[in-house]
Amino acid sequence: MKKAQKAKAETFITEAEGLLSKRSWFSSSKERNDEEAAETFEKAANAFKVGGLNQDAGDTYVRAAELYRDRLSDFNHASKAFNSAGTCYKKHSPPDAVMAFQQAVSLYTDNARITQAAKLSKEIAELYENEEIDEEEKSHVVLAIEAYEQASELFGMEDSKSAASQCLVKIAELCSAALDPPDYSRASKIYDDLGRRCLTSNLLKYNAKGYFLQAVLCHLANSDDVGAEQACAKYESLDYTFGDSREGKFANSLIEAVKGYDVEEFATTCFEFDRISKLNPWQTSILVKVKRSIDEGGDGDDDDSDVDLT
Repeated sequence: MKKAQKAKAETFITEAEGLLSKRSWFSSSKERNDEEAAETFEKAANAFKVGGLNQDAGDTYVRAAELYRDRLSDFNHASKAFNSAGTCYKKHSPPDAVMAFQQAVSLYTDNARITQAAKLSKEIAELYENEEIDEEEKSHVVLAIEAYEQASELFGMEDSKSAASQCLVKIAELCSAALDPPDYSRASKIYDDLGRRCLTSNLLKYNAKGYFLQAVLCHLANSDDVGAEQACAKYESLDYTFGDSREGKFANSLIEAVKGYDVEEFATTCFEFDRISKLNPWQTSILVKVKRSIDEGGDGDDDDSDVDLT
């Protein structure tokens, strides 16, 4: 099947290239040839795709997309073709997928298709994050953060608050757990803002405690127990239920253990909280860093893979 589909695709490509090289005295005829060539390139790309030749399919979708964009000013078909190219590239050539998706995002935003642009920006961010694609002097973490920022802004334009918040959470996680060196201050501010937003909604207000806890953990990971203590006091004034909540009690107990350099109390506090509310991977990672800083008098830069919270 692969050989048959490849042969079919190559026949379509020859046909498309013939249309492009055909001479015409009339602009309408030339435009018609370009349209037919772009459509034929798409047929070739589809044949490659069916045959499992995803790199060839992606390359050919790009040829169609560039024709639609540059010669025909058909930005709708161009964005679709770039999107199709990115989808074909994803498994075998993530950097090519990113480039194709970026072209599609640019066309989507220029043509006020903001939701599509936001979704694709988020997909680009996930590719940078999961495939560890570095570019020039920027690490994949920085690139992922930038793409999530763009996605969050675009979702915000469409009033997709939940999707925008999900992107902000990813930014905070990457800033605090993956960026080197970590930017705990930025992460804590994001969690602070997300918690405050939750308090303005009856449906989401119960989520505020979780975000406020994350903000406190960022302060502690930043060796700032004073900032953590001040944050707790602030959250108790913003949300009168925070102080007596499981999250609030956990935060205050952690602060006391850190202030007293009490490693045993810190580990016990984490264990007791985890028994009822399972710590997620991000929380575990941050708490390990905090425990390491207590163990080593504030120096939390060493490898923490062997540290046990219990």
